[in-house]
Amino acid sequence: MKNVVLLLFLTFSVCCTAQQSYKYEKEERIEKKMFPQKGLDLLNKTLPKKVKKVKYYKERDSVKISYETKLKFKRQYYSIEFDEKGVLEDVEVKIKKKQIPAETREKIENYMRDAYDSYRIKKIQRQYNNTNSIDAEKVLQNAFSNDVNSNHFYEIIAEVKTKKQRYFIEITFSKNGDFTLVRTIIQSSYDHILY
Repeated sequence: MKNVVLLLFLTFSVCCTAQQSYKYEKEERIEKKMFPQKGLDLLNKTLPKKVKKVKYYKERDSVKISYETKLKFKRQYYSIEFDEKGVLEDVEVKIKKKQIPAETREKIENYMRDAYDSYRIKKIQRQYNNTNSIDAEKVLQNAFSNDVNSNHFYEIIAEVKTKKQRYFIEITFSKNGDFTLVRTIIQSSYDHILY
């Protein structure tokens, strides 16, 4: 009996821990020369000609260090993230809610209504991830052409309310609106939502 109780306790603890994920990021602006060369080479090769407001950042979270380029192109804000070696991780494009297809948007809204007492969206991004099945140049091309047919996710920053508290989350949905991941944001990381 003692072993059964211990097993149940451990199972419950692991499940609760797996459900709760936190996001803490701290980013600092850096000079271009501090950015990984491999990342700069890819950007020089693939960025459209008329990009504006190009800025470089070093980002630390609880797990890793990454580098980010933020810029504006055709009135949209882009964030291009690389690992420490300059390998492309993802490209995020800031979008408006109306830019999500109606059926997908409805699925996301239904999920949010079911999961939280109330919510308020602060920021939405279409996220193009670099994977083994597609090369980094193609990921950038898809993002800068706003290709909604290629594989992508929707990353949403929202303020949510449950019966006990109000807090910020980063929640990710598939291209079709299926829930994939949620992380509670440690407040200081989004006090200054940059693009």
